[in-house]
Amino acid sequence: MPHLQESGGAPMISSESDLVLPRSKLLIVDDQPSNLAALRNLLMKVDVEVMTASSGNEALKLCLNHDFALVLLDVQMPEIDGYEVAELMRGEEQTCDIPIIFLTAVYRDDVHRRRGYGVGAVDYIEKPIDEMVLLSKVRVFIELHRSHAESKRLLGLLTEANRSLSLEVDARRRSEADNVRLAGTIFDSSAEAIMVCDSLSRVIAVNPAFCLITGFSSAEIEGRNPRVMGSGRQNREFYTAMWIELEKDGKWQGELWNRRKNGEVYPVWLSIVLIRGEGGAIDKYVGIFSDITERKKAERELMESRLVAEEANRAKSHFLANVSHEFRTPLNAILGFSELLMIEGETNGFVSRHREYAASIHDSGQHLLELVNDLLDLSKIEAGKWVLHPGLFAVAPLVHECARLLQADAETVGIRIGIKTERAPPALFADKRAVRQSLINLLSNAVKFTPAGGVVTVEVDADGPMTVIRVSDTGIGIDATDVPRLMRPFEQADSSQARPSKGGGLGLAVVRSLVDLHRGWMRIESVVGKGTTVTIAFPTAWAEYT
Repeated sequence: MPHLQESGGAPMISSESDLVLPRSKLLIVDDQPSNLAALRNLLMKVDVEVMTASSGNEALKLCLNHDFALVLLDVQMPEIDGYEVAELMRGEEQTCDIPIIFLTAVYRDDVHRRRGYGVGAVDYIEKPIDEMVLLSKVRVFIELHRSHAESKRLLGLLTEANRSLSLEVDARRRSEADNVRLAGTIFDSSAEAIMVCDSLSRVIAVNPAFCLITGFSSAEIEGRNPRVMGSGRQNREFYTAMWIELEKDGKWQGELWNRRKNGEVYPVWLSIVLIRGEGGAIDKYVGIFSDITERKKAERELMESRLVAEEANRAKSHFLANVSHEFRTPLNAILGFSELLMIEGETNGFVSRHREYAASIHDSGQHLLELVNDLLDLSKIEAGKWVLHPGLFAVAPLVHECARLLQADAETVGIRIGIKTERAPPALFADKRAVRQSLINLLSNAVKFTPAGGVVTVEVDADGPMTVIRVSDTGIGIDATDVPRLMRPFEQADSSQARPSKGGGLGLAVVRSLVDLHRGWMRIESVVGKGTTVTIAFPTAWAEYT
């Protein structure tokens, strides 16, 4: 059977199985469970779905929710008897047409019979019930119900089919008209040039954008071959390959050069679609192209900019290498002499303050040397040439060492540095210099932007497979809009409220890069006027790097 569909596309009849009607239902109403069981067993000989109710109220609820072919209704029941149930059923539109056969063992006289028929019963059967009589009558009503349901279903299908077909015809007409209008609107308003050719490659229609781009009017180009726009820059092999692909796949797209009416040659991106008729023969060609002069210009400028950037990057790397060399020479001298001073201080009995000065000179010089190295490291990271040198080390001593380097600066303005390493993992497998530099950068920033009397806290914790380090301060905070920018090299937030510093804006950018190289993560949480917490996390074990 063919599919009948609504305009929405859903089939009304999808297969022959849809013609199979559901089984008819029959309701037995009796307050005695033994009677219900006996009647149910008897009716197993009939192809019907049997449902039961032990009271009139239950029967009424079932009738409102099911389409029963017949109700076998006991007359004598508590609460409401069978007559009252029948009267209530006849009063409801949903249940008024359900056939009712009364069953009774008590009310056998004509008065009760007339009352039963008066409330709408179709029959009145006395108990004990004659099995053959009951089954015969049940079969009649079941068959009547099925015939009625089938007629109703077929009528509904025919009505729906007619409605659906009518709607679909109307929808198709509207759709075709809409498509024509839409195609016309697209054709006329498209910013890309559109050209339609017949099977002999003669132009039969062009849109306004075509005329604007090429300089040809529709009257000048229609009826002519598109070769009139040829630039001569494509050879015969180019067009041969184009037509082979077009006839094979039905479409082609690529870049070529055209010539405007005024003789100017310009690049276009062209798409051609082949349209075949009913017999498979070529009917039309549709060409859509755009002038890509500006795009080609932008590509050239981008290439030139890339070359300039690469040259600048090489110059930067060369400059940093030279600067680092120039810095290393005096720094090595500072480190060497400070070490000598510390040694002599031990042997010659310098006062403790002088030994501390020598140690601070050495530590600061060492830190400055490492900053110089970080300039080169940042260049290596950006160039993808940084190589991690992970090793096993204890985190807690490293935190104390880094805090000691910043302790003098912090104490001069009354800032206290607190350290919490109780929950730190025993050891971390990472690049120690990278972790150390990250800590120093974060501590330096925290001290710099914390007012006198504030607190800077370093906390180390283990979080699953990660070692988490948090550096918190009670400083001026960072505006949320500044956070992404601070991840870039040589960028700084507004430092008007910070103490004078020699920072170069590398701090957070270097930390972010070093953490990323470890496959870790970094998070900044800050509230202006209350402080900032920077959290960095490194994989604890070697397995995280493999």
